[in-house]
Amino acid sequence: MGMSPEEVLELNGDFTRSPLLDTARRLHALFAAAQIPYVIIGGLSVVRNGAVRTTIDVDVLLRREDWPRARASLDPAFETGADQAKDRTNGVDVDFLFSGSEWDMLVPLPDPSATTEYDERLGANFLSLRGILELKTAVYLQKKREEGIEGAAKDLADVVALVRANGEAIGPGLLDSMHPSIRKELRRIVKKTRK
Repeated sequence: MGMSPEEVLELNGDFTRSPLLDTARRLHALFAAAQIPYVIIGGLSVVRNGAVRTTIDVDVLLRREDWPRARASLDPAFETGADQAKDRTNGVDVDFLFSGSEWDMLVPLPDPSATTEYDERLGANFLSLRGILELKTAVYLQKKREEGIEGAAKDLADVVALVRANGEAIGPGLLDSMHPSIRKELRRIVKKTRK
């Protein structure tokens, strides 16, 4: 019996009161005020899309050209570094990644303005189910090539958990628009997971 995304979020208590989510909401307020497109990826996006998982930071995707304005908008609420920040209120680390072909993956990190889903209940922009499946599968394949299955295991576990949590929502309509290698790997994972 699967859990809904809402049940996953509430699993360890009232997630809406989580310091991680508070940091995500504060980032949303600052970036919305500065009109900076962003999207939360990584563990929080995996959880938001229904998979049971823990995370200790907030991963944010920006366009590289928006980083100087984003960094300026964070001050003084966040202590900023080269591509990270720390929420001075909650002590939560924030890692920033930038759209484009920064990593050697099958697909570039997407433009946040094209992949954002605002979650009214959670109060921030998150990567869609399609987006997080594609990204996590791409990261898994890249790490598997570079580090072997041991280095890629966490990302594979995220993909499997998302497939289990979202059942029939992951079908041809969702997969068909993805990169062929990612689509092929996701179909294999879906088939094995549903056995």
